[in-house]
Amino acid sequence: MRAVVMRNRKLVVDEVPEPVPGPGQVLVETIACGICGSDKQALDYTDEFLQASRDSGIPTFLFDPHRDMVMGHELSARVIGAGPDTPFTEGQNVVALPWALDSAGGIHGVGYSNEFPGGYGERMVLQAMALEPIPDHVPPHVAAMTEPLAVGFGNVARTGIGPEGTGIVIGCGPVGLGAVAALVERGVAPIVASDPSKLRREAALRLGAHRVVDPNAEDPVEVWQELAAPGQKLHVWVCASVPGLLNDLMYKVPRETAILQIGAVMTDDVIRPIVGIYKDISLQMCMVYPHEEYAKTLQRIADGTIDAASLITDQVGLDGVAGAIDSLRNPDDHIQIIVRPNL
Repeated sequence: MRAVVMRNRKLVVDEVPEPVPGPGQVLVETIACGICGSDKQALDYTDEFLQASRDSGIPTFLFDPHRDMVMGHELSARVIGAGPDTPFTEGQNVVALPWALDSAGGIHGVGYSNEFPGGYGERMVLQAMALEPIPDHVPPHVAAMTEPLAVGFGNVARTGIGPEGTGIVIGCGPVGLGAVAALVERGVAPIVASDPSKLRREAALRLGAHRVVDPNAEDPVEVWQELAAPGQKLHVWVCASVPGLLNDLMYKVPRETAILQIGAVMTDDVIRPIVGIYKDISLQMCMVYPHEEYAKTLQRIADGTIDAASLITDQVGLDGVAGAIDSLRNPDDHIQIIVRPNL
């Protein structure tokens, strides 16, 4: 099959072996796959990316950088081969939490594994129990937005925040915009969204943010202080990967703020813990969110609660992936680029 292959730290289009499903798995053809910021990081910071897995003792995202790998984990697909031990049928359109089990029961991140190619290729193997059927009226390429938006919705849900709370979202890519939409859904006010991209700030406003901030011109914490009522508690969702930002926030936010770090800073970073101690700041590093938020987010797309299609700013075939990733390194012109192997 044709695929975009990470080879020698570069992306090339080539033929790769067909994936073969095992027990409890399905073979699918890729309909669409979003380009995630973590894909850029795995390409740009390969050594740091792999060392983080080793240092944390979490092997899910370990791969051999000297072997071909097909990235892509924000998926929608069509089932083309389903065994009798799975509840899916050929021709069914699905989205999937991007993980799969090897024959020994080890878990792998689809798109970060030499054995389980991701959505930058024509076909994939997915774990049947990780799939969600796409409602018939939802364009399947739009359903590929489920995974990044669910990260935003899920990491708001994990806090239990309600209408009495307030929020700042830093970084308005698809994950951050999912967080903005989740806060709106929960009646949170005020909501301040910060991003240097005008396009992304405008999207945050459409989704319901009360104020948007260009961090090169205004400080989001200062803007929040203008809007918040006395005594309101603050949550901050950091959906950007900027070294030094976490420490800067600890100095600026008020007492008893909760900061959730979602954006993956790939290098060592420094914080001054005593500042956070004096201010009773809660820091949470975010990886796994409530599982049910994935299916709920697909339903939000299906019922129009969030206009996921409006967040797709370009679509490319396999030959356009390398150029698309280059353009996302300066994301002024894009929110989400979707890879569609059949283009």
